[in-house]
Amino acid sequence: MSNAEAVQGLRTAVADVLKSPNISYARLALKQLGASLKYDPATGFPGTPAGAVPAAEEGSMLDLFSTSRLNLILQTQQEMARGAAKNIWGNDPATLEQFPAWELVRVAAVEVPRGLVRKGKGVLEPVPEDAWDTDNGRWQSALDESGDDEAQKIFDDTGRMVARKDSDVWAALGAGAGGHDDALGNDYEPFAFNSGMGRRAVSRPDWIALGGSLDDLAPSETEFGSGEVKLSKDRFDPDILSSLIAKIDSGDLKFRVHVEVAQ
Repeated sequence: MSNAEAVQGLRTAVADVLKSPNISYARLALKQLGASLKYDPATGFPGTPAGAVPAAEEGSMLDLFSTSRLNLILQTQQEMARGAAKNIWGNDPATLEQFPAWELVRVAAVEVPRGLVRKGKGVLEPVPEDAWDTDNGRWQSALDESGDDEAQKIFDDTGRMVARKDSDVWAALGAGAGGHDDALGNDYEPFAFNSGMGRRAVSRPDWIALGGSLDDLAPSETEFGSGEVKLSKDRFDPDILSSLIAKIDSGDLKFRVHVEVAQ
């Protein structure tokens, strides 16, 4: 986007969605914003140089205020917040002792799952390297990159996509191991846009039955779960950082952690 008001509107809408599940209200507010800014999918915003905003077909994913695009943005942000929260409670020491591993499973249906591509009406063709659970798919690519031999053996023996919570496989999956450019860069779900895949907690007895180890299992680093939070100017927008510092200094925002701000 090349319009600051549009960016701010999107940011505000995302914040509202994270406070409540009312995506419909946020989507309507953004559509009204697009109309007030006189956005046109073909030409962009009034007064912007030609080509500053790529021309888009109305209603397509490239249309900045289309229903499909706004739904994807808002739903993805909401799902990412839930995934991050799952990482935090999943790494609580008591929870970790009872549930030491995650399993990648389908949690929501999608029209065309990864591993298939639409080729004409009603025709789907397999793309094994894009699937999650194939021998050359996304999970296998993440295993190769992480070097998790334990999870590899479980996958070879059972076909289940299971790994310890502290395994590097989760970060590799979110980083798009294997060259997948739809990955979101997280070590929690959603690992890719509109994938329908998530994690379920694997119990201690189930993990041991799979041959999993518990040696040196400790809580993984999470944004607010490791006992120390480091904030960097390079990671946060200046206004967000300033606001966070002010809230910490005033006592309005309290963590049971040590907070270090890199100036």
